[in-house]
Amino acid sequence: MLTLDNISKSFGGRVIFDRISWSVPDDARVSLVGLNGAGKSTLLKLIAGMLEPDAGRITHPQRSQIGYLEQDAPEMGGRCVLDETLSALADMRSLDRRRLELEEILAREHSGPAHDAALDEYGEVLHELERHEFYTAESRAAAVLFGLGFRQEDLDRDVAEFSGGIRMRIALAKLLLQKPDFLMLDEPTNHLDIEARNWLEDYLEDYAGGIILVSHDHYFLDRVTRRTVEVARGTLTEYAGNYSYYLAERERRFEIELSAYQKQRDEIEHMEAFISRFRYQASKAKLVQSRIKQLEKIERLEAPPGLERPPAIKFPACERSARRVIELRNVVKRFGTLTVYDGVSLEIERGARVALVGPNGAGKSTMIRMLAGIEELTAGERIVGDRVQIGYFAQNLSEALDYSRSVFDELSNEAQGMTTTEVRNLLGAMLFSGDDANKRAGVLSGGERGRLALAKVLAHRNNCLLLDEPTNNLDIVAKETLLEALKRFPGTVVLVSHDRYILNQLVNEVIEVGHGHALRYLGNYDDYLKKKAAEQGLANSTLVYDSGRNGTAVPDDGGANGNQPAEASGTPRRSTRSNDAKTRQAEREAQRRDAKLSRQRAALEAEIGNKESERAALSAEMSDPNFYLARQDADQMISRYEQLGREIDGLYEQLVRFEVSHD
Repeated sequence: MLTLDNISKSFGGRVIFDRISWSVPDDARVSLVGLNGAGKSTLLKLIAGMLEPDAGRITHPQRSQIGYLEQDAPEMGGRCVLDETLSALADMRSLDRRRLELEEILAREHSGPAHDAALDEYGEVLHELERHEFYTAESRAAAVLFGLGFRQEDLDRDVAEFSGGIRMRIALAKLLLQKPDFLMLDEPTNHLDIEARNWLEDYLEDYAGGIILVSHDHYFLDRVTRRTVEVARGTLTEYAGNYSYYLAERERRFEIELSAYQKQRDEIEHMEAFISRFRYQASKAKLVQSRIKQLEKIERLEAPPGLERPPAIKFPACERSARRVIELRNVVKRFGTLTVYDGVSLEIERGARVALVGPNGAGKSTMIRMLAGIEELTAGERIVGDRVQIGYFAQNLSEALDYSRSVFDELSNEAQGMTTTEVRNLLGAMLFSGDDANKRAGVLSGGERGRLALAKVLAHRNNCLLLDEPTNNLDIVAKETLLEALKRFPGTVVLVSHDRYILNQLVNEVIEVGHGHALRYLGNYDDYLKKKAAEQGLANSTLVYDSGRNGTAVPDDGGANGNQPAEASGTPRRSTRSNDAKTRQAEREAQRRDAKLSRQRAALEAEIGNKESERAALSAEMSDPNFYLARQDADQMISRYEQLGREIDGLYEQLVRFEVSHD
């Protein structure tokens, strides 16, 4: 149990926490939620020991380890990715060196106090090394790195070659490799694509220790956490459920608290009005004094935290566009010798809500820049419909801000048809409240500049929005505000996002990019995943899909009709008997190949299991205090124990390579 007892913390006179107490079970799955600046990250740092409380104390079980992942990328360099990840086990490496020293002592001293002390310590050292799975560290590190999106060739590259976002992945891998008793994670999904987020969710669901995290990913919170703690006004309020439960329960509590607050406020206003009206009438003096005493005794309620929600975003009125908004015809895009798109045709229709998906490097940002007319085409044609007004957002647009202007002036200078109140509401929705609107753009952080650049796009009379990661710098409340606004937006939306909640709530089409092509799926992101799973079940099939109606994927990769954009359909065209025979033959070969791969995988796993069982049996014998006295072959057993560790490591590496090569 991790316990916070009457913790207080202030910064420069601003109270962050005021005598808070909280208990966290060893197997906790807790998310911290609240407005920016409420103290979520501060609470994680206090628990992790990165900050000291002004008052109170934090206790946790003796010898338990707390791991902390902060938001900013740590300094790294001089080591390859794999070695940097393994450096997280420096303590275990030191312990392993101590194991070798103890083995030398035991080989030299066969009895006596020195022998007994070394033997006792040896058992403890082996236990710790086993508990931290030290002898499989390299294969486990590789598996974690692969899960977080690294490729085999990345493992030998110097960490300094990677961006800050990729270094954050390495920092996360190091923390997961340590397997601390409590994980403190501050925005762990910020730099992960969807595939890596899915892997991390699965990993954390099976994690043996406690987890306390801060995240702006609604879907991630729902999958990983079981309790939610709201941080607001220096206090903690706990909810016995995940984030979706918290939203519903908070709304229920908010209505109750708001009703009580408004009722008390009305009562106070009524008494104050009575006092003001009859204060100087002698005949009412006793009644006035009575009301004054009643007023003094009232314990005044604070307005419920829900009143601090950001205002809704209201888009300026826009003109209705033509039905065909943007069309790409036979588009080719190359960067030097690299072909990103090869003969792609695509049509975006009015009112569509389209998500571009695909692994990192597949060409999502390239596609949205081509649609925006920013990226020059190598070949092909881009056609924009009548009356189409395009608003394009990407993170690098923050570089085009006028840093000499205030935040308010920078937005209001380009806002089209918006009142001053609407401009301020939009800034509030983008997390610029109060005096923040008067800051110069030049003093803003990178994230704040990204939010201001997004606000400028939303303030124009656009009827087509092309948005590349629009929610990267928004907290979870601001994301919800933007999502609701985009749902109401009357025009067309095309976006790149790693936020699955938004992809499920907003989009009605998914376009998968990669391998030079673009595949269209009708439905939201969950619908897309279901159809992908169905396609994988029909892998190696040569069925050709008709264009049309029901949402089945169709490659936009050309054909006899001039590579027209594919629409959804689930009805295959008639195939010749020859094609049917080829299909059945391909399916039989695929089944035989899958069966062979399953046997190979099972053989590897069985061999690992046998060797781990043998090693565990040796470990149990070696932990016996009379081990050296009872066994004349003690040295041979120790050598066999070490050999098994190396063999198991090698088998795990084979298994990892097998899974990666046949994924």
